[in-house]
Amino acid sequence: MKKYEMIIETAEQLHALSHPLRQRILNVLITGELSNKQIADELGESAPKVHFHVKELLNAGIIQLTKEEVKGSIVEKKYTAAARSFRLSPSLELSKADQHMLYESTFHATYQDLLESVDYYEGVIPFARISQQQAWLTKKEMDVINEHLSSINEILDASRLNQENEDGVALYSLSYFFHLSSQRKSTSEDKEES
Repeated sequence: MKKYEMIIETAEQLHALSHPLRQRILNVLITGELSNKQIADELGESAPKVHFHVKELLNAGIIQLTKEEVKGSIVEKKYTAAARSFRLSPSLELSKADQHMLYESTFHATYQDLLESVDYYEGVIPFARISQQQAWLTKKEMDVINEHLSSINEILDASRLNQENEDGVALYSLSYFFHLSSQRKSTSEDKEES
């Protein structure tokens, strides 16, 4: 039985996730049970390349082996994600290099998914919304945004329990990078006003 959530607690798990192709493999295994060949076909990658990255995810416990079927002289192995969602442990101390590697690989995996959608829909993705903004926000405004993002995540997490073969269900991808860009430095005038 697939766990609802897995907490990433070790450097081995973090490094397994810090590769764009491994993140894309994990994404297809969250919603399905696939063999190396099926994963390779789904992602448009070579089977040997996928096999290497599947092995890395398996060794880190991020995915699990679910079936072994003998087909002639070949043993076909099927895999699925170890959980429906993954979260970094707050106690996991990341070096700057680890943080950079994780952010970069996540960005590249997201970018690759977007390019595949553009190719699939021949340039015009239905229902696509892209936005990039910067704003100076107060703590109260940040709390409201975090509340909305949590609500969105709850909807997405609950939807993973639905089967994709239900009528009217389509697979959507939500990507966001919400981060602190800069902070204003307090000036002596600011201190006098407060």
